[in-house]
Amino acid sequence: MENAQRPTMRSRKLGQRLRAIREERGLTLQKAARLLNRTPSSLSKLETGKRGIRRPALEHMLDRYEISDLDERQALYDLASHAAEKGWWRRYEGRLAPSALDYIALEAEAISLKSQELHLVPGLMQIEEYAREVIASASALGGEPDIDGLVEVRMRRQQVLFQPQPPHLSVVVHEAVIRQQFGGRQVTQAQLRRIIELAELPNVSFQVLPFAAGTHPGLNGSFTTLTTNDLSVVLVESLTTGWYLEDPFEIGQYEMVFDQQMAKALPPSDSRALIEQLLSES
Repeated sequence: MENAQRPTMRSRKLGQRLRAIREERGLTLQKAARLLNRTPSSLSKLETGKRGIRRPALEHMLDRYEISDLDERQALYDLASHAAEKGWWRRYEGRLAPSALDYIALEAEAISLKSQELHLVPGLMQIEEYAREVIASASALGGEPDIDGLVEVRMRRQQVLFQPQPPHLSVVVHEAVIRQQFGGRQVTQAQLRRIIELAELPNVSFQVLPFAAGTHPGLNGSFTTLTTNDLSVVLVESLTTGWYLEDPFEIGQYEMVFDQQMAKALPPSDSRALIEQLLSES
């Protein structure tokens, strides 16, 4: 039996593709529902990502739509199988925004993460005390954030860097990031030492864009590109929310900017030397 679910990025992407296939064949929702022996309502929920679909039902659908390309079929099977997977993050439903849960789920399966940060150390590299200061600063916007819970989630996310097949994390931060004090001198020093430790991992690259670099194509803000085996997205964050870009052209634009930022930034060895210099001076 197919179950109703909270739409995720994968379920939306699967639904969008199934709708495109239907429309390419000139089928209305009602005609397709009759062809598939489904109700229009259930097909609509599937196409909007609000309902999952199991492999046998998807195979039947693709057969009726006459999809014979094996690669395309496998890509859709992969999307369907991962769309409703449950991970450790599910116990935070109701405490985290759906978009945050969606991002954590994708991050857990990422093969590549590229992060440009203008103001903060990326979450995957933050120590607990630094993360607490950053998260607590959001209280200035009003409300009472669950600081302990959010810190716990951020620390748990970092385990992705140490799993058997970890993603490759490439980071470019502005020099202001490593000079900014959060939580006082001791926290700042501990955070800089943590960056050096993580940058020694074979799957982590850390570069600093120096003040001397002047203007650069990433001036408009921080962003993260995330790639899994079946999709790519860009996460862009603002003061109160974050949103995903899924259009291939837009993703390509961010990838190009990130490549340019890497070229303008100090090499990893020089970036480490700068951090060590800051530690020796503090």
